[in-house]
Amino acid sequence: MSTRARWFTGVVAIMAFVSVGAARQAKTSDGAKSQDAKATTMAGKISDSHCGAGKHSMKTPEECVTACVKNGEYVFVGDKDKVYKIANQKLPELAKFAGKDVDLTGTVKDDTITVTKIAAKK
Repeated sequence: MSTRARWFTGVVAIMAFVSVGAARQAKTSDGAKSQDAKATTMAGKISDSHCGAGKHSMKTPEECVTACVKNGEYVFVGDKDKVYKIANQKLPELAKFAGKDVDLTGTVKDDTITVTKIAAKK
């Protein structure tokens, strides 16, 4: 085989390895994105950014969250008092379940949840 043919064969082999590696990387990246966007259901409470996981200062948690959210935002308090910001603040169900125990479904990214469903805790 001539030097030119060997060189060409080597270049083609390198291009094939690079293409396979890039395809695997793209597949891994897509899998990670779809895993991040998977809906999760968690038990917890709808609270406000002022009180968070702490004690509410009014008679009932419902009254406190309804009053405090006017100067802040709704948050979700999950397991071990983990506080999640709620991305879609204008969701009507938030006010309905303010201060109550709920089963919340949504997609979580870092410390923020985009709510898709809220149901009363059973």
